[in-house]
Amino acid sequence: MSQRGGSEVAIRIERTLHAPPDRVFRAFLDPDLMRQWVTPDDLDLERITVDPRVGGRIEVWHARNGLSTGKFEGRFVKIDPPRELVYHWAFVGTEPEKGEYYDTLVRVMLVPWAEGQTKITVVHERLEELRRGAPHVYPRLVPGWENCLDKLERAARSTPANRP
Repeated sequence: MSQRGGSEVAIRIERTLHAPPDRVFRAFLDPDLMRQWVTPDDLDLERITVDPRVGGRIEVWHARNGLSTGKFEGRFVKIDPPRELVYHWAFVGTEPEKGEYYDTLVRVMLVPWAEGQTKITVVHERLEELRRGAPHVYPRLVPGWENCLDKLERAARSTPANRP
């Protein structure tokens, strides 16, 4: 779903995942778990780095058919386990020196739901510049998030409860 507020463009996705909040939260910060879900099916994950602390960085490099499609990079703004995670998420194209850098903001809210489930709300905002500057990326955000959340649920469900 897309929302507009003035010149601001945002998407909001809500769903119930069949995994508890602590496991879902962990899947956003653990690079081994992120490898299982952070890339939509039409892209390959080349590599990922995560520094899971406020101010820490995250970088995810993608490719398609063996060719780099750029990366996403960000910085954690808020980490409140297992309820909320806020981070800058910038699309960095293959030519950032030519202005292919679009900074957005992602807010993930987790609420315990029915037994062992989590209601997740993802709000991806500050998308106006991305929509204008990368029109090939913008329409893929909602399907990409939907695809990744499907995989996130599988990754969180497969995580042992006692894993740190």
